[in-house]
Amino acid sequence: MIDCHTHVVSPDETRYPLNPRDLSGEWYREGPASAEDLAREMEASGVAQAILVQGVGAYTWKNDYAADAAVAAPSRFVSACAIDAEADDAPDTLAYWLDERGMQGVRLFALDREGPSWLATAKTIPLFEIARDRGAHVIVTILPHQLHELEFVLEREAGTPISLDHCAFALGDAQTRDALFALARFDALHLKVSTHNLDEADEGRGVAELTRTLVDRFGADRLMWGSDYCQTHDRPYAELVELGRRAFESLPAAQAEPCLSGTARRLWPGLAPGGAR
Repeated sequence: MIDCHTHVVSPDETRYPLNPRDLSGEWYREGPASAEDLAREMEASGVAQAILVQGVGAYTWKNDYAADAAVAAPSRFVSACAIDAEADDAPDTLAYWLDERGMQGVRLFALDREGPSWLATAKTIPLFEIARDRGAHVIVTILPHQLHELEFVLEREAGTPISLDHCAFALGDAQTRDALFALARFDALHLKVSTHNLDEADEGRGVAELTRTLVDRFGADRLMWGSDYCQTHDRPYAELVELGRRAFESLPAAQAEPCLSGTARRLWPGLAPGGAR
């Protein structure tokens, strides 16, 4: 089992000072987990590997801890950086985190609560070029009203695999869900089905129905489970894992396997045995 969406927070604030961004509360203070903490929780819960996604809420664009934690435990973790895509030096910054610091993906954190972001502008063209050149995976973080931006990017960057954080938080409303499902025609789009989505489904018709619907629309090989730990810290990690298992193990084994590990390994070669860079 692979956890495709985790965040870690270092207890050493001298070496890794917090640089919070006002997004979703002080989760990095309320329930922080270091990489070592996460590794212990994973071991106890039967999760073999995880992707350390830069916690923008805790560190903004300072990727040092996620980078160092993944390099220190390459058989367990790979990491994705986040950068200021609007900065003039954004391409050089991305190249630094990939080439010099061993990160294997980039999180285009384009979430904008009110209007469009920079995601569909020319600023991201060189970022996609660098990611493709390095074999780095691209993650996009947006809200439902920004799905049209993602559609433009999917058309422009045809063939470049992209993962969508938390299904763009679009599954709880029929209109936004339909907008997301309309993007299933793009084979390059992959969905991170996280605890946020599964909790929302549990309040409605249930996680098993949600995962069956997503498989019918996108295919199992385009879905991945992610806990969102430790930003999601209202229950133990083991319970987040159990929710993921309950959601995906309701599928036939041939479909559950990609969702729980196979898709992540295909998109992140560093997770495969001997694949760490």
